[in-house]
Amino acid sequence: MHFDKKIGRVFARIYVERALIVCHGLPYEPGSVVEKSYIDLAGFFSKRGFPTLIFDFSGTGLSDGHFSLKAWVEDLLRIAENFEEVSILGYSMGGAVAVRAAAELRNLRKMVVVSSPCCLDMFTEQVLKLVYENARMKNTLKGIGSFESFKNLFLKEFTEIEPKNWIGDVGAEKLIVHGRLDEIVPFENGLTLYNLAREPKAFVEVEKGDHFLRQDNRVVELIAEWLDGKIKEKIIRI
Repeated sequence: MHFDKKIGRVFARIYVERALIVCHGLPYEPGSVVEKSYIDLAGFFSKRGFPTLIFDFSGTGLSDGHFSLKAWVEDLLRIAENFEEVSILGYSMGGAVAVRAAAELRNLRKMVVVSSPCCLDMFTEQVLKLVYENARMKNTLKGIGSFESFKNLFLKEFTEIEPKNWIGDVGAEKLIVHGRLDEIVPFENGLTLYNLAREPKAFVEVEKGDHFLRQDNRVVELIAEWLDGKIKEKIIRI
């Protein structure tokens, strides 16, 4: 992939063939990833030698379209296929989408799944109402319509991408990260994904970690070390 940029008086073309793609989850606050702490992640990983791409999924932030998990998978596949080789770092629902896309990608080097749901059964009526009401109040998900239409589409599409059914098809190296104190996506989700994944794989248990591990410097540093091939342990507790 290449990017054209004017630097002062000079026209420049930048080529990037290997990239780390960071996938956000269901947005809690309005705005683009470039206005949130994802920009700090991109800077951190780029300085560690991983050219990093952050983006807004369809129906969120500065991107066009309506919210749809199926569209999110298509977004990720379309982006990843522009590179010779990619690694993917997915947070929460972004991790679930990453698992589904990874089952199809042939240029995937490594995948990191952080605080992600494994299974449909965690999305109860109450949980979906909370997601919907927040999205309507803050306008974080575009084009969601009524609660019933949102619920029906969400359940249909999550069933199609349910990570527990796809993680076994991902052949690339996998790192599953989950916090013991996660009250949004319980710890057991991460453990289930790890157990269903095939080798090569590793699991990080963050003993006092909640759902928001992208703000935990220890976790971010560990992910960078793992991506760099410096961590060989299968089970890690921090």
